[in-house]
Amino acid sequence: MFFTGHLTLQLMIHQTNILPASPLRPYIREYHWIGSNSAQKEWLEEDGLPFLSSGLCFQFGEEEPIMITHEDIEKEALPPAHVLPPATRRFTVHFRGGQQMLAAIFYPAAFFDFFGFPMGDFTNKTVPLDVTEGRKEFLELQSRLQEQVTPERQAKVLDAFFLKKLKNKKAGNSAIRRAIAAVTLNGGGIKLKGLSEESGVGPRQLRRLFDQYLGMPPRDFLRIYRFFRAYRALLGGRYHSLTKLAIETGYYDQAHFIHDFREFTGMSPHQFLEREFMILNKVAWKNGKK
Repeated sequence: MFFTGHLTLQLMIHQTNILPASPLRPYIREYHWIGSNSAQKEWLEEDGLPFLSSGLCFQFGEEEPIMITHEDIEKEALPPAHVLPPATRRFTVHFRGGQQMLAAIFYPAAFFDFFGFPMGDFTNKTVPLDVTEGRKEFLELQSRLQEQVTPERQAKVLDAFFLKKLKNKKAGNSAIRRAIAAVTLNGGGIKLKGLSEESGVGPRQLRRLFDQYLGMPPRDFLRIYRFFRAYRALLGGRYHSLTKLAIETGYYDQAHFIHDFREFTGMSPHQFLEREFMILNKVAWKNGKK
């Protein structure tokens, strides 16, 4: 869960993305560090988006922990170390500052290959690392991370930990690899029947594999993948009309795109663009005053 927009502006959160060691890059996308030195009196909120990846997340600092609200859980405190779960719905982050967070973000399916955790057990949940099968080694990792004073040094600790894990990594599942490749190649526009054919397994087996490796059924994975393609294009201004954007990012039509966008963000594309425009204006105004 990463902060953009309102929280970044109000708390002046610092964010750093660090690439893992070269042998780890086919599996780990990045180490993402966020932090704010100053704590606020009031809780600030920001919506988080669905998340196809998974990983490990660590929280440091003396202030109150970051809180999260799910669909069925109100203001749950994030533990100091937890599994960064796949998410099929939006959530709300509550933050007061004075905390730092470090996440190792894996590519879809790679986390299972490293740790063997069935991802369906973690989706849309906050699971502390100290209740998982790797409790002892995760606690040791957390302790070593706390001893480091910079994100770069923490990244070196993570590299050493994962490089050791890499030696015993599972080979991975060929059907899942083929399915993810097909989704990527078709931009999320592939049908479920075609996805099953490309993977080489039947629909029921494919669903079981998706739940195990990705934490969600194929239908949800495709919807979220399409949404993020459209979301990034919209955010980057890479479109001429919403209708054309919807078709180019794998949607059947504009209505399906707007339905998914509203479900995953809580607002229409037009409302989203208006909010982003207001944020950019505030940032430009603040920068102009410096």
